[in-house]
Amino acid sequence: MPSSILDDLADAYTTVSLVNKRLLDEYQIVGQTFQRQGIDSILLKGADLLSRLYGMRGTRPLSDVDLLVHERDLPAIHRLLVEAGFTQQIDGNPAYLSPQSGLSLDLISGLWYLDEEGLAALWKRARTRSLGQVTVKQLASDDLWLYLIAYSVVHRGYLSPSFFTDLRLLIEKEPPHWPTLVEGAIRHHLKIPLYHGLRQLALSNATPAIPSTVIQQLAPATIAEQTMEFLFRRLVTTQPIPELGHLLLWITQPPGRRLAWLHRSFFPSSRFLACRYGSDSVKRPRQTTITRWWQLARAGNRLIARLLPRLILGQTARMDP
Repeated sequence: MPSSILDDLADAYTTVSLVNKRLLDEYQIVGQTFQRQGIDSILLKGADLLSRLYGMRGTRPLSDVDLLVHERDLPAIHRLLVEAGFTQQIDGNPAYLSPQSGLSLDLISGLWYLDEEGLAALWKRARTRSLGQVTVKQLASDDLWLYLIAYSVVHRGYLSPSFFTDLRLLIEKEPPHWPTLVEGAIRHHLKIPLYHGLRQLALSNATPAIPSTVIQQLAPATIAEQTMEFLFRRLVTTQPIPELGHLLLWITQPPGRRLAWLHRSFFPSSRFLACRYGSDSVKRPRQTTITRWWQLARAGNRLIARLLPRLILGQTARMDP
């Protein structure tokens, strides 16, 4: 390999490593503050995987730190972060940014595919480990497998390069208990998303073997499942479709809960409105809701225009500039 390419790779690694160090150092301070106040959190996605799977700080870039927290702790977390100099960001979930380090904290208090009982069980299975000078909680291996695949396939609707790299490392270092993973996917109505994610992983290069029995157990068996598998096969690829995740979150809702999901989307809580549109939206809930309906209608029309070429021809529509 030419020395110039090696130099470029070394420079890229150094840059990523320095950025990650700055973000993680700031997060450790936040984590220590949470611990002193008795606030639990579970580290999610890249911030967890970086040290858990990759080992070297500069091998996977971080853009933010995602945390699963208890909803009851959100007011206390807000107060602590504001006192520490963080500013609240406009987002669908509580999000905070540190002007000093650039650390962005994204907080969620639940996972869309879990009810209260399932979420409580996930917290009980969480493991504890050290991250620098702070003790963090992380998802148990089987929970991590289901979450990573569901997040990429359903929530994002996109199979990014990191999706394949993360799962290849995970299957080497923390192989799942396949029967538990299959049972969890079926129980949480994620059978077809898990089938699609594992099948694409199996088709990719240099992937450790996934038991054929697992693929067979997850394969679509009914007309409804076959239809859903067709949608995922056509839509969830390495070519992203903006806003696709909103549709997939709806169609993967358990039977009897799709209307409730639509109701929450069109009539969200005041806390969601404040996080998504700012605190002023709470003072004008009706105006904010009507504006949101208009935005959802426009987004829906754009999404349909992007989906049709992929569904009919298997091609990606030209993205809006």
